[in-house]
Amino acid sequence: MLISISRIIIVMVFCFSSLPAYAKDIKSTQMFIDLKKKQSSPELKQQAIVMGKERALLCSQCHGKDGNSVKMDIPNLASQNPVYLLEQIQKFADGRRKDFVMNALAKNFSPEDKVNLTIFYANMRVIPVKTDTQLATQGQPLYAGKCGMCHGEKGIGKADFARIAGQKTLYVENTLRRFRQNSNTAAMGKSTKRRSPIMEGVSKRLSDGEIKALAAYIGQMH
Repeated sequence: MLISISRIIIVMVFCFSSLPAYAKDIKSTQMFIDLKKKQSSPELKQQAIVMGKERALLCSQCHGKDGNSVKMDIPNLASQNPVYLLEQIQKFADGRRKDFVMNALAKNFSPEDKVNLTIFYANMRVIPVKTDTQLATQGQPLYAGKCGMCHGEKGIGKADFARIAGQKTLYVENTLRRFRQNSNTAAMGKSTKRRSPIMEGVSKRLSDGEIKALAAYIGQMH
């Protein structure tokens, strides 16, 4: 009996230690375990994609039928890192991220819905956008110096950081400006939708021209 209990404890410790820090509450942990399980099984993954596509009908007006946004100020979800994407959905559901439409939608998603949506979008192909070539050239060294360490040389990121390659340019610009505003505002009001010490530190000293150049380079990345 003691041996069995010890094994259970070891398994639980292993599962928790292999998850991101933000996933270590019971409900979130189960979702991330389900995500990993479905991703590792071709049959379960395909089922999740089909069910996720059906649930994504509510999201398609803004994010597009395949996760490629139909609006320049709305992010692409196609090809996004699944662990990162699932965490963002959960943040909208519990209010850590603020957006009226996304908060309302995410609150109505079941844990299974969230996992299936994540797998559906992660398996769609993102389509890079056409950007100003000159601006993109200016943005390349900026990206290498300020973004590559976290988001990767090719912009595909990793579990803890978003994939940004091929992202909508206006969305990137607006996001960087919001982080810059957050970092330069002493007293934060209710208008603050999102905080990130890392992103605020990066964007704090970016000029509008540098933000546009970065967005142009990121948008055309394959």
